[in-house]
Amino acid sequence: MDKKSLGEMTSEEIKEAVKEKYSQVAKEPCGSFNFPVGKTFAIDVGYPKEIINKLPQTFTESFTGANNPQPFTELAEGEIVLDLGCGAGLDLYFYANLVGSKGKVYGLDISTDMLKKAKNNMKSVGINNVELVCGSSDHLPFKDDFFNVVASNGIYNLSPDKERVLKEVYRVLKPGGRTVFCEIVLKDKLPEDTINNINDLFRCIGRALPEKDFLAKKKKTGFKNTLVSSKIRNARTVHALALCANIRSYKIL
Repeated sequence: MDKKSLGEMTSEEIKEAVKEKYSQVAKEPCGSFNFPVGKTFAIDVGYPKEIINKLPQTFTESFTGANNPQPFTELAEGEIVLDLGCGAGLDLYFYANLVGSKGKVYGLDISTDMLKKAKNNMKSVGINNVELVCGSSDHLPFKDDFFNVVASNGIYNLSPDKERVLKEVYRVLKPGGRTVFCEIVLKDKLPEDTINNINDLFRCIGRALPEKDFLAKKKKTGFKNTLVSSKIRNARTVHALALCANIRSYKIL
């Protein structure tokens, strides 16, 4: 039976497909994927090798981020952080150490397999200021005005309803809070065969937005003082039109 194209799938079908694919990454990290996975990729995009080498292998073997957001988060002690699409918890580890015992980090993921792995990872290194939640980025199970920071690392382009995601992120941020998005953006629009290919979705390119469109959506949602801190290419940006951008915005009322 032929598989549906993305254009024929409902939002729920797309989310279920994403959940299944990334659950597979959690359970079979040495499997064959059309996007980079693992420790070597994490080091290549700038996670500190001296720390990575000391962490249990389970922290990095299922790493599938878009880049390394750590240099751009500028977290302060005591802040409350949400990591959208936390995966097996590599970014959670760094965030938890930066906010310290007075702060707290919430990791949200659609895959229970990834969350199970993240829970075991946090326990293995004695981190107890992290709470893990199963859920979708377009329907965040948190109250209004709750977080100082909402961070993401390659999750936005996996979400079928991008405007809903931004509205939810805006809702749960405290006034003065910020987003730190590490996501793939485009130099120009993609051809239709790429847009509607689910394998290109899995590698966070198929439903990526041109940079100007992504920034326009953030502005429309209400975000202000948006800054594109960096744009680079790496093993995740294999398409000629793709760039990985670190983008910060604020909720200023």
